[in-house]
Amino acid sequence: MIKEIGQIVSIDNPELGGDATAWVQTQSKTSCSSCQVSSGCGTGIVSKAFGQKVFLTPLKNVLNANINDQVEVGIPEDLVVKASFMVYLLPLICMIICLAVGHFLSPTSAEWVSIISAAMGLCMGFFFVHLYGRKIAQNRQAQPVLLRIVSRPIDVKQIETTS
Repeated sequence: MIKEIGQIVSIDNPELGGDATAWVQTQSKTSCSSCQVSSGCGTGIVSKAFGQKVFLTPLKNVLNANINDQVEVGIPEDLVVKASFMVYLLPLICMIICLAVGHFLSPTSAEWVSIISAAMGLCMGFFFVHLYGRKIAQNRQAQPVLLRIVSRPIDVKQIETTS
């Protein structure tokens, strides 16, 4: 399970007696902040230029967390590996297969036939990634979950005294 700390920024009312939806804000992090050579590294300079991204994710509030609670969010590791494979390698594999098929079907053809068949394979790969993304979005086991409440803010009330 890959874990990340986030903060509850909003809670929607439950529908038909189910769990409420908690909107959890997380920030993307890079390891550049802890690296000693980040000031001279190209990746460190680029990450500083673009800053940190903030993500809002709706999650089932199974912990009954409140607004401003710090929560731990988890996502299955195998899902991340599968998604990485699908996004990065599947379009490339489809492109290479279509390029090979195009070259096999027409070995004496012009170069533009190879370029078009490779582009068609790449588009086909992106289409498969799109279908996989839609399928995985409906799978409840592939969704991030709230694991635990890390900390709750302390309610402080100001007491006015009259002298």
